[in-house]
Amino acid sequence: MTSFDFETLRVQIREAARTAFGTLRAAHPNERFYAMALYTDDGAMTVCPSANSEEALQRILVDNDCTDPRDIAYTRWGTAEWAYEDQHAEGFNAVCDRLRAHVLASGDDERALAAFGSRLNDTMVQALAELDQEGFFGTGADRQALTLFCSISDSDDAEAFEDDSANRLNPPAVFALFKARWDASSA
Repeated sequence: MTSFDFETLRVQIREAARTAFGTLRAAHPNERFYAMALYTDDGAMTVCPSANSEEALQRILVDNDCTDPRDIAYTRWGTAEWAYEDQHAEGFNAVCDRLRAHVLASGDDERALAAFGSRLNDTMVQALAELDQEGFFGTGADRQALTLFCSISDSDDAEAFEDDSANRLNPPAVFALFKARWDASSA
């Protein structure tokens, strides 16, 4: 696989996330966002934003007559189920174009693709961490009410990556609640 400029990618992802999540919060000022995430795919060709609020979650649960604890947990934490999945994502188009072009030009070297995907995952986490360090996601009690993480859509590796990224991105109490997200649903 040819070399790839992950430093430029990190800046592109950070700024696209800033725009997407900032626009989303401005469009829904009366909603309490509890989670914001970035996700990619197993082929490492995309990065997309996703977010959900307590109010949007309640609308989804009511609209789908969702009462089973497992379904509620999945709806609460599954980025593809969120009301604001891939919204205001135009800034990620250039990121996805670069990733796709690089992966397609690199051939079928599975080991190289896995290493590239791992670097992409780390780069997404770094981009969110930089925004968090700036205070973009709030401070104090506001930040304690928001969970940040990254995921991989339709992947067996998603839960491990979500846990690792959430551990790296959140205060300990926020991570502890996230880590236990499936516990209540299995009882």
